[in-house]
Amino acid sequence: MRRYTARILLFMAAYVIILTSSLSFARNGGEHSQATLIGLALMTAFPIIGMFWAIFRLLIEIDDEYQRLLFAKQTLLATAITLTIVTVWQFLNVYEVVATGPEWMGVIWFAMLGIAAPIVRWKA
Repeated sequence: MRRYTARILLFMAAYVIILTSSLSFARNGGEHSQATLIGLALMTAFPIIGMFWAIFRLLIEIDDEYQRLLFAKQTLLATAITLTIVTVWQFLNVYEVVATGPEWMGVIWFAMLGIAAPIVRWKA
């Protein structure tokens, strides 16, 4: 768990630093080429991808099979809730009830991962 926590904290810190600096650069630096904006988007996405890697790496590293099962259930529940939110939102968009869909699906998923933890342990 210490390695997992260290990985998550490292990726979260990198995300905050990269996100704030790249958004500041993109919004205050005038006109930028498409390639520059794509590079900024990819740089911002890499720490999020790293957090997903750290979470799934924990599934491999957990020694206790019961704890691994609970974490797998937590991950699946978070994914199901996130996909439900996104699906409903997209259909609201299709029927022109809302203008756009959720833009921060990764953040929604991480929030659902936190919400799923007590639910999975309560139902276990």
